[in-house]
Amino acid sequence: MQHFKISEGEIKAIIAESLKYGADYADIYFEHSSTLSVSLQNEDDNKASQNIDFGAGVRVVSGEKTGYAYTEEVSLPALMNAARQAARICQGDQPIVKVANFHPIVPLKTFYRNRDLDLQPSEQQIEELVVYLKELREQLLEADSRIVNTSGSIIHKVRRFAIANSLGDCYEEEQPITNISVGSVIAHEGRTERASCSRSFRRTLDMLTSSLQKELVGQCVRKLHFALTAIQPTGGEMPVVMGAGASGILLHEAIGHAFEADFIRRGESIFTDSLDKQICDPDITVVDDGTLPDFRGTIHVDDEGVPSQCTAIVTEGRLTSFLHDRISARHFGVAPTGNGRRESFRHMPVPRMRNTYMLSGHSTESDLIASVKKGIFVDDFSNGQVQIGAGDYSFFVKGGYLIENGHLTQPVKDINIIGNGPRTLSDIHGVANNLVVDPSTWTCGKEGQSCPVSCGMPSVLVEKLTVG
Repeated sequence: MQHFKISEGEIKAIIAESLKYGADYADIYFEHSSTLSVSLQNEDDNKASQNIDFGAGVRVVSGEKTGYAYTEEVSLPALMNAARQAARICQGDQPIVKVANFHPIVPLKTFYRNRDLDLQPSEQQIEELVVYLKELREQLLEADSRIVNTSGSIIHKVRRFAIANSLGDCYEEEQPITNISVGSVIAHEGRTERASCSRSFRRTLDMLTSSLQKELVGQCVRKLHFALTAIQPTGGEMPVVMGAGASGILLHEAIGHAFEADFIRRGESIFTDSLDKQICDPDITVVDDGTLPDFRGTIHVDDEGVPSQCTAIVTEGRLTSFLHDRISARHFGVAPTGNGRRESFRHMPVPRMRNTYMLSGHSTESDLIASVKKGIFVDDFSNGQVQIGAGDYSFFVKGGYLIENGHLTQPVKDINIIGNGPRTLSDIHGVANNLVVDPSTWTCGKEGQSCPVSCGMPSVLVEKLTVG
């Protein structure tokens, strides 16, 4: 724990203090993060800021009770005080004072570049980011004379953390993540439309290449041109073909949360009693994968020190696993799946998704579309609302097409699709062979915490959804 200037002996003393009031388990989580934000709202409006966060949290578990306390001062007295506070919250019957000897956690593989990351950006780096955003703006304005405004932002975060627990596990990690977002406004014959796109990877600033600029400009311009011709369709219940990639947000929100084991443990998920049961078509396999190189939800270990893995949630239509942190895993008598995640040292870890996606099937997207006489195709989503327990959802669709007699016809936009997650899963009767994991800046919110995630899926045919 050299970065946090605390010795192994001091860590053992803090854990012993955590256990002496009676507890089964204790851990300490240290964090030092730096977030650089640069934005360009118009030609003369540039902003740059940096946020530094530093501190540690102590968690103590006794039976079904959990205590947590954090401090922004990483010193032995402050951490001992946090340990006492956490321990008294969940005071147990029998003190345990023995702490295991420490052994380093060894991740399975390296999934992103994380050596010697710089927590302090230089003035030159900030200037280069401003230039990059200005170039992006100029390319957008040159791409179509009808574009009247653009904006862009880059957020680069470096996070160093360390974990030690009463089992003797210890681990130190450096995590990079870089986000870039761009938005544009186009005006044509009295009509104004907006479009945006983004990219996010566990990469340093080296991901900001000229080819990425061209990719973002091309996508943004295509979206603007699409919006100028799109209409709002007539609503009703109809078949929906969900396009590959961004449609995975529905998989994440309407279905994925219901597989998180804290909801299962409390009996709040519709899948609570469905483990090992067939819940959908055998052509459907859904995984939560923390091992995709460079993707936003990828981690070497979770925020409890459990090595990352790819967890098959649904295997050939059968529910095969929930997503566990250490606490839920102990409750169910299974191994944790590496899904204990937290926003920062100020928060306790809870079961959270990482990169959640459906594997490719055996159909083609064109076959799915050809099978629909009257319906819609959707592939560009915005915000939505979901009830975790029941799985009812409503999502706003930014873009898609009418399907008429097996062909994509009129572009459509600004519609809602309404359904129930488990029912939608069971109504999927066609999975294409074109899986895409979307590289946009997806963020998952749960219990007041935000965590970076990625989502994706191949194109699928849902027999019926309400469109309105």
